Amino acid sequence: MAAMNAAALAEENRTLKATLAQREARIERLEFDLAQLKKLLFGARSERLATLPDIDQLPLWDEVPEDAPVASPVAFKTVVVQSPAKNQPKRTALPAHLPREIVVLPLSAQDRQCPACGEERPVIGYESSERLDYVPAQLKVVETRREKCACAKCQGQLTTVPAPPQIIEQGIPLPGLLAHLLMAKYGYHLPLYRIEQIFAHQGVPIARTTLCDWVIQSGWQLQPLVERMLALLKQQPVIFSDDTTVAVQDRGKTRETRFWVYAGHSPPIVVYDHTETRAGKHPKAKLEGYSGYLQADAYAGYDQIFAAGKVLEVACWAHARRKFFEIARQTENGKRISAHEALEYIGRLYAIEREAKEQQLDAEGTRKLRQEQARPILAEFKAWLEDRLRQLAPKTPTAQAIGYALKNWPALERYTEDGRLEIDNNRSERAIRPLTIGRKNWLFLGSPKGGQVAATVFSLIQTCKELGINPEAYLKDVLNRLPSTKQKDIDSLLPHNCKLPGA
Repeated sequence: MAAMNAAALAEENRTLKATLAQREARIERLEFDLAQLKKLLFGARSERLATLPDIDQLPLWDEVPEDAPVASPVAFKTVVVQSPAKNQPKRTALPAHLPREIVVLPLSAQDRQCPACGEERPVIGYESSERLDYVPAQLKVVETRREKCACAKCQGQLTTVPAPPQIIEQGIPLPGLLAHLLMAKYGYHLPLYRIEQIFAHQGVPIARTTLCDWVIQSGWQLQPLVERMLALLKQQPVIFSDDTTVAVQDRGKTRETRFWVYAGHSPPIVVYDHTETRAGKHPKAKLEGYSGYLQADAYAGYDQIFAAGKVLEVACWAHARRKFFEIARQTENGKRISAHEALEYIGRLYAIEREAKEQQLDAEGTRKLRQEQARPILAEFKAWLEDRLRQLAPKTPTAQAIGYALKNWPALERYTEDGRLEIDNNRSERAIRPLTIGRKNWLFLGSPKGGQVAATVFSLIQTCKELGINPEAYLKDVLNRLPSTKQKDIDSLLPHNCKLPGA
C-alpha cells in the first residue's frame, strides 16, 4: 500500500513539474511578446545593446510595491569633457560646378582717402567670402516653331518640319517636367496632392488627375528598360531579394499587396516588382531561368525557386542575429543570457567581414579568409547551439531563436563558399527601405496598375542612387531620348550605360 502511494506521489510530482515547466515557458514567452509590443510602440529601433549601469533599477512599466526597498544613491563616474581643439576643421568649400554671382561692395570716397597724406588709395584686392543661396525652381513655357514652306507656283506643295516624338503625344509636359514629377513622387515621396499644390503656388494649376495620367503614361513607356535590367540581373551570379507590404486602393477600399526587390552588385541593378499577394509563385516567375545564388530571408515562398537545385539558397545572418538581439535587449541576466553568448559568436563572424573589407580583398581572398577563420567559428557555434537547445524548454524565445538558426544552418554557412556572397541580406533591405519611407507619406497606391508603375520608376531611381547618378537628370535624359530609340539600342538607355549630358 505504501509503495503504491509513493508511486502515485512520484507520478503526481512529475506531472506538476512538467506543468510548472510549461507555465514558466509560457510566462517567459508572454513577457517577451509584451516587451516586443512596448518596444514597437515606444522603443528605439537600433539593433545596439546599451551598456546598463550595475544597479537594481525597477522596470519602467511595472508598479512599484509599497514595501519596495529604497535604492541606494548611484555613484556616477566623473567624465572629463575635453575642450574643442584649437584647430577646428575648416568649412568645406562650396562645389565648383555651382553658378556663381559676384557682388562687389565698393569703398566709399571717404574710405578711399588716405588718412595720412590725403591722397586717393587704389584698390589692391578683395576680401572674399562665399555663401550659399537658393533660387526657387520655376516652370517655363517652351514654344516650338516648326518651319513650313510652300511653293508660290505649285499650289498645295506644303512642307513642314516633322514634330519630334514625345513621351506623351499631344501633351504639354516636356521630359524635364515629367522627370521632376517622377522624382518628386517616387524619389522624394511627395503625394500628388502636394505636388498639385506646389504647381498651383507657382501660378500653374494642374489637376491631380492630369498629373496621375502623366505618371502612368511615363511609367508604361519606361517599362522596357526595367525588363531589360531584370534580364541582365539574372545573368549575375548573386541576387539579393526581400519584400514588404503596401496598401492599394481598389474600388473604394484599401487592401494589402506586396513590393518585391531583386538586387545585384556587378553592376549595381535594383529591380522592384508589385504583386497582389505574397505567394511564392511571384518570385518564382520573376526569376524564371535564373541559375546562381539567391540571398533572402527564410520565407517559405522562396522554396519553389530552390526546389529545382539550379538556385542555391543563401540565408541572412542579420535575420538570425536579430532574433537573439530582441531577446538580449529585454534582460541582462537569467535564462536569456544565452542570447548574449550567441551575439558574441555572430559578432566574431562579422569581425572577419570587416577585416576582409579593410584589407580590400577580392572575391577569392575573401573566400580563403572565411574558410580559414569563419568555418571553425561556425562549427563551434553550431555545437554550442545544439547543446544549449537541449537545455531549454521548446517554446521559449531563446529556443525558438536557436531553432531558427539550426533549421537554416546550411543556408547560413553557405556564404563561406564564394567570396562574391555577403554575410547578410542588408543590400536588399537597404533597397526596400525607400518604399517603407514612401508609404508613410502617400499611405497607399491609388490603383493596382499604379503599383507596377511605381515599381518601374523605383527601379530606375534606386539603381541610379546605387551608381551615384543624379536620378532626375537621368530620367530627363532618358525620357528625351526614349521615343526615338530603337528596341535594339535599349541598352544605351540603362543607368549603368547612360552618358548624361556634360558628363
